[in-house]
Amino acid sequence: MMENPTTVGQKTVVIAEPPEFKNRYIILGIVLTAVFMGVLDSNVVNVSLPTITQAFNVELSTSQWVVTSYLVVNTALLLIFGRLSEYTGKVRLFYAGIAIFTVSSLACGFSVNIYELIFFRIVQGMGASIVFSINTAILVQVFPKKERGRTLGLIGTIVAIGSIAGPILGGFITGMIGWQYIFFINVPVGIVLLAFASKYLRLPELRCKIVGMDWTGGAALILTMVSFMLILNEFANGLQITLLMVISAVVFLISLAVFVYTELDHKNPIIDLRLFKVRKFTFANLSTLINFTAFSMFIITIPFFLELVWGYQPEQVGEALLAVPFVTAVVAPLSGYIYDRLQSTYHSSFGMLVTATALFMTGYVAQLPAPNLILLLISFGVFGLGTGLFTSPNNSEIMSALPMHKSGTASSTLATVRNFGNAIGVSLASILLYVLLGSAGFGSIVSSSPGVLAVCISKILYIAGAICIIGVFTSLMVRWSRNQVIDIKPACEIQTHEKTQ
Repeated sequence: MMENPTTVGQKTVVIAEPPEFKNRYIILGIVLTAVFMGVLDSNVVNVSLPTITQAFNVELSTSQWVVTSYLVVNTALLLIFGRLSEYTGKVRLFYAGIAIFTVSSLACGFSVNIYELIFFRIVQGMGASIVFSINTAILVQVFPKKERGRTLGLIGTIVAIGSIAGPILGGFITGMIGWQYIFFINVPVGIVLLAFASKYLRLPELRCKIVGMDWTGGAALILTMVSFMLILNEFANGLQITLLMVISAVVFLISLAVFVYTELDHKNPIIDLRLFKVRKFTFANLSTLINFTAFSMFIITIPFFLELVWGYQPEQVGEALLAVPFVTAVVAPLSGYIYDRLQSTYHSSFGMLVTATALFMTGYVAQLPAPNLILLLISFGVFGLGTGLFTSPNNSEIMSALPMHKSGTASSTLATVRNFGNAIGVSLASILLYVLLGSAGFGSIVSSSPGVLAVCISKILYIAGAICIIGVFTSLMVRWSRNQVIDIKPACEIQTHEKTQ
C-alpha cells in the first residue's frame, strides 16, 4: 500500500493510497459500459421522438417529456446519490442503479400510453443518476494514482461516443425494428452487468452511519435542480415568457435560498458548501462546465448545418461526426498517461485552447461559399483532439482535490456540472440561433435560407470558441491552485469499514 504525506491544518498526516485491485480492468469495463448505457439513453430517444409521438397520437408538447423527464431527474438527483453513497457504500448503490435502470428500460418498452412511458423514463433517469453519481469514485478507489489519469480519460471518451452514437443508433433501431427496442436493448446488457458486478465488484468501503440526514436540504436541492433545468428547457424552445418559465423561476429562487441556508446551518449537509473553498476543485469544475457548454453548442448546431445547408442525409451526418469520438478515444487515454507521468495540467489548458481553435475553424468552414468536406473533417478531428487532451487531467484534478472519503461527492459534482454544461449549451445555442435568424428576418430554421443559416451557425460556433478561451484561464487556475492547504473532515460521526460481498 502506497503512502503520501499531506499537510492538513498545522499537522502532516499520512494518507494511505488504496491497494491495486487485480480485477480493476474488469471493473473498468463494468463501469464504462454502465456509463455508456446512461449517456446513450440521454440521446437515443431524440431521433425516435417523432415516431413515439405518432404511435401514441399525442402532441409534441406532451411527448417531449419523454426526453426532458429523463434529463431533469438524472441531473437533479446526482448530488443526492453522491452523498447517500457515503452511507450505503458505493458498490451497493451501483448495484441498485443498474437494477433500476434495467427494469425501468423493460417497462419503457412495454408502455401502453405516453404517460406510462414518461413515468418509467423518470425511474430510468433515477437509475442512470445513481450510476453517474459514483462511477468516477469507484474508479478512483480501484486504480492506483499512477493510472488514474488515463482511466478517468476513458469516461470522457465514453461520454463523447455515447452523445454522438445515441442519435445514430436511435434512428437505426427505430427504423429497423421499432422504437420499443431502443429500451429493450438495455435489458440483456443490464443483466450481464449485474452478473459481472456481483462477481468482480467487491471493494473495501468506509461507510457512515446515518446520523441526522439533511432531508430538508435534499428536497430543496431537488427542487432547485428541477426548476433550473425546466427554465433552460423553456429557453431552448424560444424567448417567449411562458407560465411554466415563471413558475419555475419562482420555485428556483425560493428553493435555492432554502438550500443554501440549510446547508450552511446543518451538521450533516447534502453537500458541504465549504468544499468550494478548495480552489482547485472549484476551477476544475468550472472548466468542465465551460467545456461541455461549448461541446453541446457544437453538437446541437452541426447536424442542422450539414442537413439544411449542405443537404446531407441523417446517416451521413452521423458518419461525419464520428471523427470527433474516434480522435477523442485515441487521445484521451494518451493524455491521461501523460498526466499520470508528469502530473501536469498545462496540457489540459492546451486542450481547451485546441477546442477553441477547432470551433473557430468549423465556424470558418461553415460560411465558405462552397462545401469543403476535407477541411470540415479536419476541424472535427481537431475538436476531438482538444476534448481528449482536456478531459483526462481535468477529471483527475477534480477527483484528487478532495480527500478519498469525499470521492462520492466529487464524482457526483463532476457529473452534475457536466449535465448542466450540456443543458446550458443546448439552450444558449437555441437562443442565439433564434435571435440571429430573427435579426435576419426569418422566424424559424425551416423558413430560413441556407446561406443565412450558415452565417448564423458560424457565429454561434465563434461564440462557443470564445467561451473556450475563457476556459483556458479557468483551467490554468487549476494548476495555480494545486498547493492550497485544505482541512476537510469526514461529515459523519460513526463509520464502519467493510468489504462489500
